[in-house]
Amino acid sequence: MVSFVWIIVTVSTLFVANASNAADIRTTQTRDCLVEIDGEITHGDAARLMALSGHLLVHNGESTSESVLCLDSPGGSVIEGLKMARFIMENGISTYIGDGDVCASICAIMFMMGNYRGSEVAGLSRTMHYRSQLGFHRPYLEADEARSYTSDDIESVYRLGVETVFDIFTLANTREPWGTARMIEAELMAKITGTPGSEMFYVTTVEEAERWRIFLDGLPDTPPGARKPQYACENALAYPVALPSELNGNDGLLGDAVYDFDPLNAYNVEIFANAPLAVVGQTEDVASIRAGYSGVGCKVAMQNNYVAVCGYDGTTDTYVGACTVQYGMRNYNTTVLLHPKTEFRTLGLSDGLGADARRIAQCEIWDSSNEVTDSDPCLHSVIFLAQSSRPLTRHVFDWPSGARTIVDIGATSYGETSEFVRINGESGSRISKQQSMQCVLNETTGNTLCVNS
Repeated sequence: MVSFVWIIVTVSTLFVANASNAADIRTTQTRDCLVEIDGEITHGDAARLMALSGHLLVHNGESTSESVLCLDSPGGSVIEGLKMARFIMENGISTYIGDGDVCASICAIMFMMGNYRGSEVAGLSRTMHYRSQLGFHRPYLEADEARSYTSDDIESVYRLGVETVFDIFTLANTREPWGTARMIEAELMAKITGTPGSEMFYVTTVEEAERWRIFLDGLPDTPPGARKPQYACENALAYPVALPSELNGNDGLLGDAVYDFDPLNAYNVEIFANAPLAVVGQTEDVASIRAGYSGVGCKVAMQNNYVAVCGYDGTTDTYVGACTVQYGMRNYNTTVLLHPKTEFRTLGLSDGLGADARRIAQCEIWDSSNEVTDSDPCLHSVIFLAQSSRPLTRHVFDWPSGARTIVDIGATSYGETSEFVRINGESGSRISKQQSMQCVLNETTGNTLCVNS
């Protein structure tokens, strides 16, 4: 039999963290925050945070926008974290994750409650540096197999667990200040509940940050990559409804398939290869790749530090702004011009390629004797090319050593079965080598490049 105290402790750590030290909660003005939480969240931390209310809760005459809480925590006690999450939400406290910091597990729920409030203004205010990490997973319990449990023990744990999960959903489903959306979108909640407690789902792409209304800090004034009005239209029309990659199909050019070695649709590759780059002061009329029997299109205007978009999606009956009204366009961050699957942590890395999409991948080289000779993280850039013979998807892999590997995959039209594969200019072929990896064999050298899919 196990004591009820043990049950309380167990349920309070539904979000389990590996850190061994309690959180350091302190006042500070060394960064863009008034209070910092650093370390694992444990019993009593909510009271310690609330005790700093006199320093943290400030009003500048318009709103609470200067009440900023910095977070750097792997998680910990979900009960304490939920108390702090509600305190953050109800008092209009902004949340921030600094450069290189990590906010995971229950800390991530706290982060998502960030907002500011005033008599005339209010809104969400949760910002992460583009080199920080924000991770989610579902609550879980770890039972001690050496112990025996009574039916009362199990009932108590079950009740507390259900109540705790209900509290999380209640916070998530709270309407955002002066808005109609919820504090945590249903899509993100699905990611949270679908990620086991032993794993972590990290927010990594520009579409996730924009769709889930997470602000990115520290981005270069002109992020690298192909900044195209075509992407702005596809993204802006999707954001009110779903992630652009999911609305357009994850197996397509705007989804996860952009990083795969499978041939993409030639028609769509050609559209994005020929799409013009954004030019400050110019307005482009853009037809979505989903346009057909239903009209789907936008007007996109590039300004110095933002992008204005208006348009209509007949497939979802969604309006963005009002193109028929003066000043009817809606403003977006310049990341709306990027491929939705671009990982924002790559935006500080220069490649000189003007790539359509970029991510950090795990790359391996296998020699002809089936031995791994190199295994490193690499910068994976994807470029769409409109060749006279057939459109291509070019995959460029930049290694930490400075070496570069280039794989060209020919796009295919409907019904076409022939493949075109080149690796560093030599004939190649797509092969299977191990699960969760995609590989291309260099038929001249016998070496194989494998990349995580």
